Amino acid sequence: MTEYEKLAAAEAIAHTVEIIETATGKVGVANTSSRGVDVFYGADDGSDDKSVTPEEFSRDFAITGIIEH
Repeated sequence: MTEYEKLAAAEAIAHTVEIIETATGKVGVANTSSRGVDVFYGADDGSDDKSVTPEEFSRDFAITGIIEH
């Protein structure tokens, strides 16, 4: 199962899915979207948010926590 598939499955039970970008160590949260995956790192102005493809998410990110509803 890819990280993207894990993310999609986790969204069925989770309020928040915490992630880490493996190359940089940056932590944040992610959710699937029509663009692929939206990643939010927490800057108030959203300047550090980004969208990635499912393939990029599976390659470059790891799920570190699931906070249920």
